Amino acid sequence: MKVLILTDVHANLVALDAVLEDAGTVDALWNLGDTVGYGPRPRECLDVMMDREAHPALVGNHDLACLGSLNLAEFNPVARAAAQWTANQLSHEHTTYLTALPPMTTANGYTLAHGSPRAPVWEYVTSAAVATENFAHFNTNVCLIGHTHVAMFAELPQGQAVAEAQRFRDGEMLDLSRARFMVNPGSVGQPRDRDPRAAYAILDTGRGTITAHRVEYDIRVTQHQMAQAGLPEILSHRLAYGT
Repeated sequence: MKVLILTDVHANLVALDAVLEDAGTVDALWNLGDTVGYGPRPRECLDVMMDREAHPALVGNHDLACLGSLNLAEFNPVARAAAQWTANQLSHEHTTYLTALPPMTTANGYTLAHGSPRAPVWEYVTSAAVATENFAHFNTNVCLIGHTHVAMFAELPQGQAVAEAQRFRDGEMLDLSRARFMVNPGSVGQPRDRDPRAAYAILDTGRGTITAHRVEYDIRVTQHQMAQAGLPEILSHRLAYGT
């Protein structure tokens, strides 16, 4: 089965459309959360997930904030303003859809968590040390995560106590049978690894591999949409730099 793995779309419809076109025909779409927040097209991005029957799909911290399920005081002022704007854009159908999603689940022998298996909503897996601690919190061979907006993977070979963490670079294919893994495909809508291209991954469950992909999109269109929506300028500016 060929599975499109994406996360942190953040209401960037132009980037999402570019990913869907670049990925081509797939058997399934798995969404690791934060479909909305920050970006200018929350309704349309959720419509894509519902129309494409993304399953499993997770809820992320920004999704929860837009539902009013998290205290916005925990967000910085820019993220808070974007969450408040987004909340006013969503229909009852959209909020019902998001409310039903979990922050962590398993599917086809894979664990999926928005942040981490230890703390699915909030924890950022940004280092080998944090990843090492999290391997004890899931039982499958592979855990797919998002939240950091950085494409990376952590590998824990059999008999090794400490994981190794590396960037997951465009075109790189991992043989998932060689060790236990935590894999973050990177953000579709707001990458923060200094590569502004939209990020995603393709999981081949038959071959037991996962491959990193990046695709360019017209960032200026998204920036124009954000300006029209009155979203904080810093969110628009950072898209061009992948930061």
